[in-house]
Amino acid sequence: MERRIIAVMSSLEPELRKQMRETAAALGFSVEFYEKSADALAAVETAEILFGNVPELCAKAPRLKWASTSFAGVEPFLKPGTFAAEEAILTNASGAYGVTIAEHIVMVALEMMRREPEYREIVRAHDWKRDLGIRSLYGSRITMLGTGDIGRKTALRLRGFMPACITGISRSGRPVPEMDRTYRVDELERVLPETDLLVMSLPGTPETTGIMNEARLRKLPADAYLINVGRGNAIDQKALEAILREGRLAGAALDVFETEPLPPEDSLWTCPRVHITTHTAGNSTLSHTRRFIVEMFLENLRRYAAHEPLNEVVNRELGY
Repeated sequence: MERRIIAVMSSLEPELRKQMRETAAALGFSVEFYEKSADALAAVETAEILFGNVPELCAKAPRLKWASTSFAGVEPFLKPGTFAAEEAILTNASGAYGVTIAEHIVMVALEMMRREPEYREIVRAHDWKRDLGIRSLYGSRITMLGTGDIGRKTALRLRGFMPACITGISRSGRPVPEMDRTYRVDELERVLPETDLLVMSLPGTPETTGIMNEARLRKLPADAYLINVGRGNAIDQKALEAILREGRLAGAALDVFETEPLPPEDSLWTCPRVHITTHTAGNSTLSHTRRFIVEMFLENLRRYAAHEPLNEVVNRELGY
């Protein structure tokens, strides 16, 4: 019987398709490519492997053995009834997005600290003003809430700006080479008052939901900055907005939200000192990211064919 791989990833480069076809064929598989999941609906019934962010196809694939999502986040795959084949393995692309998200974090941190959104408005008005007070990453106390691939790659890049210190916060508190010190999550309250820039890159799990509640947000210095590129529900969004409208916090750069897309009528759009991006930090259009995702998949395909343990296996009960 033919061993079929259904791959759904829009505008996948020809050389990457060729690489996937050749590797799969050498291992005894065939690959069919689709631009969107709706196009693949008729083909998934006999699929052994699914590649792409296609939770909606898992319910249509009774013979599925392995779903390899091209995203790092797996929340859509965790809903009851997502898998017709409950025993199917789920892997993610954790580690593929560190470069692009780290660059996004550096970009928005500098934009906020150097008042670039306000200067853009000045230029748009054909005005010539240059006296807005700015801040610097140099000498700043940076806290990374999340010390995984994104946190580590970000810390590595921020190190070049010579901050005062980079502190990591994780479940275990284990040391991370890229950071000066690391604490457990239950020590977060002692770190927040000593934070000039808080960077959040947490996965979406029950433990991270609402981790930055109002009480914790208020422990940040009044002139601190916050960046969230992990999951929107990690922050009490209404509490953050209220605090910003009070005049506390120097700025918040949000790439993720409790509801996405952010509704057009949401008051957050007009909240002062909020830098909104439309979940673009981990945009997979970056060629490096796409190559990395394909390489991760093909390494796992080799392991799968050899009956070896796969990398980046997700525990669907834990959510990571």
